[in-house]
Amino acid sequence: MRGKKGMEFGFAWIFAIVVGAIIIFLAIYSSSRIINVDRNVQDTEIGREIGILLSPVETNLEDAEKTAIILPGGMRIFNECDSLGSFGSQDISVSVKSGIGSKWQEPGIPSTFHNKYIFSESTIEGKRLEVIAKPFEMPFKVADVIIVIGEKDYCFVNPPRYVEEEIMSLSIDKINMTSGKGECKSGSVKVCFSGSDCDIDVALNPVNDKSGSVKRKFVDGVHFEGEALLYGAIFADPGIYECQVKRLMQRTSELAGLYLEKSEYLTQKNCGSSLLQPDLIQYSKQTLSVENSFELAQVESSAQEIRRKNENLDCELF
Repeated sequence: MRGKKGMEFGFAWIFAIVVGAIIIFLAIYSSSRIINVDRNVQDTEIGREIGILLSPVETNLEDAEKTAIILPGGMRIFNECDSLGSFGSQDISVSVKSGIGSKWQEPGIPSTFHNKYIFSESTIEGKRLEVIAKPFEMPFKVADVIIVIGEKDYCFVNPPRYVEEEIMSLSIDKINMTSGKGECKSGSVKVCFSGSDCDIDVALNPVNDKSGSVKRKFVDGVHFEGEALLYGAIFADPGIYECQVKRLMQRTSELAGLYLEKSEYLTQKNCGSSLLQPDLIQYSKQTLSVENSFELAQVESSAQEIRRKNENLDCELF
């Protein structure tokens, strides 16, 4: 009898331990799931707020604007670009580091914007983000290009005067300017404007130093036209850059159509601007068909011709 009771007692204890372990496991698992859901909701909300903050004061046609965003430690911002649709989309999502559960979980639900053009690395980290907004016009103002610089330091080697003057006027802490690679701070990203074999090499057009190409090591190069896209090409991942250029061209196409309607209206009011209508029709088609940044040179040539004709109109369109 005593042996049988002992076996029953031992089985009861084993059963209780197993059931208790299952209950504890389910409790921990449920708590972890709740925490992960809460983190996902939090990351989604932060992503939406970051997307709104990445909208500096609207620029005029010449000046650049700079602001800074201070972030808590342990945050990653994900920049995604999609060129599908009439204007494409800009997606911003966030993942926050946590001491509970996984160190980094999947980012929250992206916040989508159709009127932002953010040039940056695909994943941005840093407690302080430098945000530069520059107007992009071709030939009329199309949008503000927003450049976001994260935790990396940059060293500009022999930049052209207009770049040097602007960086100094904006007081961008993450960019140092030198006359030689040997003067760059250790660990900084070296950007060469003359010569090569830097982390990033900028080849300026000898006729117009506001156009050219930007090449990273082991990565296909990209082309830029104008100051705004020069900065975009330096600080953005090539994939992000090409997508945003395509989106800007889509917007340019739509704006060309609007200026065409404005021209037709002004013509009815005896304010001659019909001279530009064939150019605007062709320009709208040309910009809509752009597939990569190397087609920008031809677009810029058309834009210059439209700008010249517009300046000679009795009633300028833009």
